[in-house]
Amino acid sequence: MAIPNYKTLEQAEVNTIRVLACEAISNANSGHSGIVLGAAPIMYAIYNNMKFDPHNGHWFNRDRFILSAGHGSALLYATLKCFGVPEIDLKTFRKLGSPLTGHPELDEEICVDCSTGPLGQGIAMAVGVALAEKKLANEFNFDDNEIINHHTFCLVGDGDLMEGVSYEACNLAGLWKLDKLIVLYDYNNVTLDGTREAADAEDVTARFKSMGWNVISVKNGNDEYTISSKIRKAVASQQGMPTLIIVHTELGYGAKNAGTNKAHGQVLSMPEIKALREKWDLDSDHFEIDEDVREHFTKISNKKIGKSKKWHKQLKQYEESHPIKYKDLCEFITARGDYKPYRGFSIEKSQKKYTCKAQGKVTSGRDAGHDMLNQIAKQNPRLWGGSADVASTTKAFVTAKGEITMFSAKSKSTLSGANIAYGVREFAMAAISNGLALHGFNAYCSTFLAFSDYSKPAIRLSAMMNLPVTYIFSHDGIGNAPDGSTHQANEHITALRITPNMAVFRPSDDIETAAVYEYVFENQKPSSIILSRGNLPSPSGADCPKCGPDGCFSTDDKGQKLNAILLSSGSDVQLCVKAKTLLGGCGVFVNVISVPCIEMFDASVLDKTLPVIAVELGNGTSWWALFGKNNLRGEVICFDDFGPTGSDSDVMHELGFTPEKIADRVLGFLGKERL
Repeated sequence: MAIPNYKTLEQAEVNTIRVLACEAISNANSGHSGIVLGAAPIMYAIYNNMKFDPHNGHWFNRDRFILSAGHGSALLYATLKCFGVPEIDLKTFRKLGSPLTGHPELDEEICVDCSTGPLGQGIAMAVGVALAEKKLANEFNFDDNEIINHHTFCLVGDGDLMEGVSYEACNLAGLWKLDKLIVLYDYNNVTLDGTREAADAEDVTARFKSMGWNVISVKNGNDEYTISSKIRKAVASQQGMPTLIIVHTELGYGAKNAGTNKAHGQVLSMPEIKALREKWDLDSDHFEIDEDVREHFTKISNKKIGKSKKWHKQLKQYEESHPIKYKDLCEFITARGDYKPYRGFSIEKSQKKYTCKAQGKVTSGRDAGHDMLNQIAKQNPRLWGGSADVASTTKAFVTAKGEITMFSAKSKSTLSGANIAYGVREFAMAAISNGLALHGFNAYCSTFLAFSDYSKPAIRLSAMMNLPVTYIFSHDGIGNAPDGSTHQANEHITALRITPNMAVFRPSDDIETAAVYEYVFENQKPSSIILSRGNLPSPSGADCPKCGPDGCFSTDDKGQKLNAILLSSGSDVQLCVKAKTLLGGCGVFVNVISVPCIEMFDASVLDKTLPVIAVELGNGTSWWALFGKNNLRGEVICFDDFGPTGSDSDVMHELGFTPEKIADRVLGFLGKERL
């Protein structure tokens, strides 16, 4: 690779970013200097051309940047410091309590727009952010005031593009003509274990062109001027295509092991970095910036701050010219702020409890969820989502606004559609939903519960970033018996429940479903709603005395002394209700409690003198954890294996999940004579 002339101020700025990031890594004795040294010209070019305010990371009309190659976090932090973000202290990199984490974590206070690290997810989230911008621009822009007009930048490496989720998401980006999405590819032909060619023979240019992308190549990765010119060309493009800029770089440029896989995670010593400072004519000490470089960075930053101030004046003009739209826009500008709650279903709040005001209907969970989603959509402009080509089955779609399956149509009217057709792309669907939520939408997405594993890595990031993404899963449990074990959900509910900061709801009827949907969309937290395929009559057969997302309690048997308590959720509650009737005929009386959300369930309502028996046709880990946490005495009736194929009734009988067999298990536990 050609060695640049380091006499220009821009090159000095690039090299300053290089050495500052390497010093942060050396000080932490941990990090990845290979991408720092190789991709610094790319990062400099991005931020030199980006529209952002280093003093206000919350500015709504800023360009967004997502570092999909999240192991390059030191490069990001050094760049932010140079461009004037005041809270950046590189000496704290990877230290306990520092915002400068080992991989970027969402923190708008320091201008970090997204949590990344698991390769491939960053570019998929960038697609979601760019899609959100296009949707908002269509909704709020007028000829006299284009109040929404910003770009999404993303830096990827070889690993990002090897991950399958990048294929899923980039295909959709081309389909949706996201021409404000600009991805820069740090192409150094090296992976952690060796060379790219050892594991990948793909022609990346041909791949992206086939998906409807504009592809540009920069042969010299040290030529920040050419990289900048290509970025400016992409920003000005109105071709209706996202842009991929392939920049040929050298991993670990300028240091030992440059161009080899050994450079990926190497930590340079401070003397080695000092030698680089001398080689590149940087006179300042460690963690310092040369005065002329600092002054030039300050001039650039001040111009960026000026653009932010200009936009806020534009927003004031927008308020005067379009007051109604201004009010709606403010709901998005306020960082995932509150909105006026919808009304229209028979649930009334009272001291954090719910009162059912009407008889529950016999309906499936997915149908009840469809009704609630449509009620919410009428009064929540932030709601937007779609499914992985199963909306007609999961019923997670909005009918009032019409369906849209493709965002590439020229007509603006097509952009107002309420539903996103993701195709059979569960992972990209979830990651793109994270991008939508990062930009202010209450995003939802849907598939079968048994396929939630395809979305799990993105679900985890939803929880980590505390994003208001709602995952709507239908076909709960092993009740999909004719499809066999591959389509039966067993351990999936537990996998979701043990994810930190992920509320998991499994309502047992339409009334609980209404309460769950209200809670989820009012609280705007990462949530999973698990719905049944089959019909769910009211658990008690009458009005429930207490009902809500934290539990639904059946009435006791006419004052009879109870022998036990049954806990369950979702469609399995009906087994317990029917078993309760059979047990009553044997003189054994139980109270059935629906627990739609184990995390929210208040076990203090239980009479702990009574044995507690939990029933769920699936993995029992979460229930045993509930027992242990609350010192409950009892048993968990569950199924921890894969299910067989057969009719629903035959499989349920084989596995012991019929009212008779559940009643027998209860009697056996109580030491009573069995049926």
